[in-house]
Amino acid sequence: MVSDSSSKSKHHIVLFPFMSKGHTIPLLHLARLLLDRGVLITIFTTPANHPFISQSLSGADVSIIDLPFPENIPGIPHEAESTDKLPSMSLFVPFVNGIKFMKPSFEEALQNIHSQVSCIISDGFLHWTLESASRFGIPRLSFYGTNHYSMTLAYDAIVNGLLSLHESDDEPFTLAGFPWIKLTRNDFDSPLDKRDPRGPHWIL
Repeated sequence: MVSDSSSKSKHHIVLFPFMSKGHTIPLLHLARLLLDRGVLITIFTTPANHPFISQSLSGADVSIIDLPFPENIPGIPHEAESTDKLPSMSLFVPFVNGIKFMKPSFEEALQNIHSQVSCIISDGFLHWTLESASRFGIPRLSFYGTNHYSMTLAYDAIVNGLLSLHESDDEPFTLAGFPWIKLTRNDFDSPLDKRDPRGPHWIL
């Protein structure tokens, strides 16, 4: 990527939201905050999601790059470019797995951006963008815009192996990072309540 002399004095951040309104809106709020601080913003999305992002950031000086939505994802209608268009949320995991096929077009578009990218902030479900960022030597931050508190507690329980401490789902355990908080496995919704976390939700 070639640096543009007009943008040398500014940071340039690429934002890539997951194709779901609940994930996109918080990242667009972050975009507004960054724009207020003079940061150049480029947002990656798909053609069907472009109008929502454009309207949400109406009047803002942002670049929006459309990437083609993958075709022939098993079970996913071609017009379903966001989770609210899925005929059933049972297709959520196939949807997430399918959008990783956007990686080649994302990398091609990233390579063609003229101003140097300071970092990439992408949704946690777009985990494959880490490999793309590493390929170009760009720092990547994972963005989770929903349920910060509950996700932090769940992460603490998972990484410290607390979910497998007791046989009973009702026996409390103390969080390592939050010793004033006690939880039980019954406090977690599936699939976060499993004693031995496995499966596609954990890969994501």
